[in-house]
Amino acid sequence: MATLEQLQQLPPLHGQERILALEKLSGVKVEDNDGTDVAAIIVSCVILGITAAFMGYVWLNRNYRPIRAKGVKMCTIIFLSSAVWVVGDFQMNGVVRIAGAWKNCRAWVVWVRILFSYIFSGLLMLRFLALDRIFNRGKPYRGKAMYVPAILLSLLLLAYCLACQFVPTKHISVYVDYFQICVVNDTFRYASIGLMWVPWTVSLVLAYRLRNIEGSFNERYETMVVMALAYMLLIKTTVVQAAHPYFIFNRSFRQSETLLDAVAACMIVWVILAHPVYQCVFHHSEYEVRWVNKLRFDGQVDKYAAGFNVGGDEITPYSHIHEAEFNGSLSSKNLHILEHGRQADVEAENRLVGQQAHSFGNANMEFVPAEMYSDLSVHSDQQQFNRRII
Repeated sequence: MATLEQLQQLPPLHGQERILALEKLSGVKVEDNDGTDVAAIIVSCVILGITAAFMGYVWLNRNYRPIRAKGVKMCTIIFLSSAVWVVGDFQMNGVVRIAGAWKNCRAWVVWVRILFSYIFSGLLMLRFLALDRIFNRGKPYRGKAMYVPAILLSLLLLAYCLACQFVPTKHISVYVDYFQICVVNDTFRYASIGLMWVPWTVSLVLAYRLRNIEGSFNERYETMVVMALAYMLLIKTTVVQAAHPYFIFNRSFRQSETLLDAVAACMIVWVILAHPVYQCVFHHSEYEVRWVNKLRFDGQVDKYAAGFNVGGDEITPYSHIHEAEFNGSLSSKNLHILEHGRQADVEAENRLVGQQAHSFGNANMEFVPAEMYSDLSVHSDQQQFNRRII
């Protein structure tokens, strides 16, 4: 068999002659690109488009507090990285014919497919890290705590990609005009897969720690689904790349690989955001009031405000308002918030009073009727005040 350097000197093969040569090289049946590959690309783009529309709705309602608590900016970057990663799949999985701009194999493999799959997994790891810092360690996620891990991750990814850029092309991925395909170096292939396990292993440890978060910010089931999807992708990619390096020649294999990546990556975004978005659409005010009341009851208002850079006026704890009111220092802005909150509570709680015991998971809990919020300001005793709010 000719060496890679020798093949580069030969004129390209075409048609059936090319197919037979590839079959001889790989030892597997080669199925050339056809309309079904185009269909796989279209379906993947539709999935990305639907998710993009979903994210557009999220941004339009980004000030809805249950949505805001999910970290809209980070979820958006997670989605964008998944979209670029899937486009890289088109080239690396061979669902597009390698011609024109697709011939730049190293750029597509390193700077698109590999880099953005790392960014995707790294951002999910940072999101878990943020939740762990805020709710398990009781520290805010802003300033150095937010930027230092992100900068370190960015520098590591940049260093890896630059290293791949400056080593000889044959050690990474090279276009072989004779076969009209990209050939990926096995050492690079296995190193990249091995490194992919690092952020997902850290994420798994953090996901285990997040099980301890109680109340409004508990994401136990969402985290389980996200990790299940992530490890399905990780194990699938590892097995395919290690055991079936010529999967790109099998039409069903390459198409299913591409579609699974697109579906699973977008599903992770949907799993994180779907519940608050559903509530925003169908139970906008009622759910927000119930969510805020549960936040107060769980004692997580301060963590929400500090952790997500939400000002005190976004969700002002009633205890703080009462304290200022009792001291005669309640500002007109806080007074407006208090009155607005009371009015919303009265309207929503009257509709939800029959559901509260179930919402808080304790049928024996004694709840205060919504109308009683109206006279909270007359109680100067803080302990008595705290007993009466939910």
